[in-house]
Amino acid sequence: MSKERERQENHRAVADAVVLATFDDAAPRTATEVAAETDVSFEVVDEILDGLVEGGDLHAKELTDGDATLTAYFAPASLHGTPANVDPETAREEAVDEAVAEMDVPGVSEMMIDWRRDAVRAAWDHLAEEGTVTDREFKMEVFPKYRAGYDDAEAWWSFLRPRLPRLPGVTGPGEDGSTWEYVSA
Repeated sequence: MSKERERQENHRAVADAVVLATFDDAAPRTATEVAAETDVSFEVVDEILDGLVEGGDLHAKELTDGDATLTAYFAPASLHGTPANVDPETAREEAVDEAVAEMDVPGVSEMMIDWRRDAVRAAWDHLAEEGTVTDREFKMEVFPKYRAGYDDAEAWWSFLRPRLPRLPGVTGPGEDGSTWEYVSA
């Protein structure tokens, strides 16, 4: 192997380690956040993150909010100290609790914010239990019990719909625009 090739491989291994070291906890990060944290260019970070995902060192999830789409990268539980033998569903439940607790929700009081977080969690619980749920079923089954301060199901669903795909195991909406699925680990 040439000295130049060896130098490039060593440089890449160091860059990979620097990028991977930013995932010392369970917090997801975007390529932009990692680039800012490491002082490595966005293009290089993006390439490294893709390689780390392919190698199984990191996981990635596409998130959408309206027209914006971004990729969140996160470390597998075993990387940040969670035992690898933890039940995947228990780990997913904990991840949902954490995601809901940190979720930005509108509200004029802490009580209303809690109600709205409870509604998001109830929708996830319903989906996880049923496996496949339509928009209409969410409105019929979850809304009456978890109104979250909304007077009608359409306003409630407008609040909840963009937040639901941010939770672990949620896939949707489907091609029909209204079918959601829960995919267990």
